[in-house]
Order: sequence, then structure tokens, then C-alpha cells
Amino acid sequence: MIIVTVKASPKSEHKQDFISAFKTVSELVYKEEGCIEYEMYQKDKESNDLFIFERWESKEALDAHLKTKHMEDFFAKVSTWFDSENDMQVYEVK
Repeated sequence: MIIVTVKASPKSEHKQDFISAFKTVSELVYKEEGCIEYEMYQKDKESNDLFIFERWESKEALDAHLKTKHMEDFFAKVSTWFDSENDMQVYEVK
């Protein structure tokens, strides 16, 4: 099993846009083969700090996910909504 964590902090003016875009794309992600969990959590209402938690059956499933058209479109859409890069970590469950 693969665990992915992402710490993301969109610009204030794009926080709600990002949350909406994530909710839309997550409906497609959950239909992907190998997706176990794909969720976003918000620190608190005022904070721009978001935490994304993903669980995948395998590294191959994660790799296939990152190459899907809907994820390519999602990344292209949201790429300018951040001042800095998001912190993404990938872990293999042993």
C-alpha cells in the first residue's frame, strides 16, 4: 500500500476555488483502479493550510493516477493558485 500526504496552502483568493476543484476531481479519482482513500482536510476555517491524504493499493496505481487526463487538467488549472510549491510525501507501507 502507498500513502501520499500533501500540505497545500493556496492563496487566500483561491482557497475556495481549490477546495471546489478538489471536490470535483475527487469524484473521478475515487473511480480509479487502486484508489482506497483520497481526502482533503482543512486546519480551520480561517487558515489556508490544507492537508490531502491518499491511500493507493500500489505504486503502479498511484503512477497511473498522476497520468490521468483529469489530474493533468486539475494540475494545470490550480498551478497558479499557490505562492509556493506544495509539500508532497510518498510512503510505502511495509
